[in-house]
Amino acid sequence: MRLAIVGVWLIAVLALRLLSVYVLPAGRHPVSGFEKIIALNSIWWMATLPAVAFGLACWLAPRRKNVRRGNTVIADLVCFRIVSRGRNADAVAETVHAVRTAWTARPLFRYRIEVVTDEPVALPEGDDVVAIVVPPSFTTPSGTKYKARALQYALEASDLPPEAWILHLDEESHPTSGVMGGLRDFIVDCDETGVDRVGQGCILYHRQLDENWFLTLADSLRTGDDVSRFYLQYRLGVALFGMHGSFIVVRNRIAQESGFDVGPEGSITEDAWWALGLLQNGVRFAWVDGFVEEQAPRTVKDFVYQRRRWYSGLWKVALYAPAPWWGRTMMALFMTAWTLSCIGIVYTFANLFLGLYTNVAVAWLAAICFGWYMATYVYGLHLNLRFARTKYAWWKRAVLYAAQVLLMPLYGVLEATGVFFAMVKPERGFHVIEKPARARRDTALAPAFAGGSVAGLAVGQDQVEPLPALRADVGDDIARLPPLVWRVREQMGRAQAVDARDRGLGLDASGGHGAGG
Repeated sequence: MRLAIVGVWLIAVLALRLLSVYVLPAGRHPVSGFEKIIALNSIWWMATLPAVAFGLACWLAPRRKNVRRGNTVIADLVCFRIVSRGRNADAVAETVHAVRTAWTARPLFRYRIEVVTDEPVALPEGDDVVAIVVPPSFTTPSGTKYKARALQYALEASDLPPEAWILHLDEESHPTSGVMGGLRDFIVDCDETGVDRVGQGCILYHRQLDENWFLTLADSLRTGDDVSRFYLQYRLGVALFGMHGSFIVVRNRIAQESGFDVGPEGSITEDAWWALGLLQNGVRFAWVDGFVEEQAPRTVKDFVYQRRRWYSGLWKVALYAPAPWWGRTMMALFMTAWTLSCIGIVYTFANLFLGLYTNVAVAWLAAICFGWYMATYVYGLHLNLRFARTKYAWWKRAVLYAAQVLLMPLYGVLEATGVFFAMVKPERGFHVIEKPARARRDTALAPAFAGGSVAGLAVGQDQVEPLPALRADVGDDIARLPPLVWRVREQMGRAQAVDARDRGLGLDASGGHGAGG
């Protein structure tokens, strides 16, 4: 698979050069001073060369050893912490259902679900669900806002043991059964090495492909970026480009020590600010197998506003985050390349009307960059189609691949619009994208036993009401798990096919990069 991706990239480079030489008209040399200045902007086509080199290194680097642990059960407790404003009860209920479904397919550890909201929200029933409502009066010493404020309150209010693990999820983030194996393997790796790392894996965006195909294809780049640039940084044990706000795995003790009191400057992209701060504390990072499924923005406006928030927040991270100088320098270089590449996009469309000549060397380097992003989009789409719940006919898949390639220039314009919008009107708040659910409020999978889940606490406004506390005799609970696994053996058998589908990223030498199983 790795060679196939590199092959797609090389084919794209050659195709772009053939298109520019034999199909597009030959450009004229600039005459006036204005045209010469405009022509110089063609060099910004090469702004993404460092990102291309980093991504290429991912696919050419030796793969890590793939350890298969099957259905080995561990004693650790994992908390699925879902953060929401509380205005989309159906989306939260769907995520709770997805967690239960994935865990029931592969019950490899104890778990509980914490739902952190700004407003009270109706939740599915079950002793595995804990509601934490952030009081309006809650403030942090640094004046943290938005999602980071809710995360900080959860750290202070939850009775989660320090040695438990947290998987951070947004209200629409659905973990798959492959993530259960990936979490177990990640935890075991940390225990075996004696080093507690912060982990993250790949996010897919196919859930609304039928209803929202245009913007779902636009987010194929994010999936492709996860398994190239982000994958390599985690293999190196660092977070040079920050982290996504969802699918973050961290031991509770580390989260409590670092905290999410990032202040107003860090509250716009709290995930990246927090990740670079961990570098300052010497925390290492790692890749987690499996997939979390999310949704693309529903409207073009939301897409542009989302990119504006990222751009504004990441520049604040690069300039002000309490991180090592080399971490902020890498972030600044990345942000500079992002900015200049958007100028290159503007030049591309301007030159369609001006018809200016492009230096051959610049044209080849530009084709290398464009070709790489084309390969990243295509591979991102490949992963989303491969692991989508709906299986598409060959002709529909062909149409989607064609649309992905043909719409790349338009997606580039949308990305650049978000950047220029941020330059003109920087993000001052935290634009939340509305991602409606399918109104599925199924609670049938709520565990009927207390050993597999852990009852926690209900937090309402300004007080904490403890429910049954975490039992100390966890050994008894673990002793019950093997019989439980046998009782769901038939269900597990069906899940094996799902897990085999979920776990493979094609990142190892054999074409499988599983979540253990």
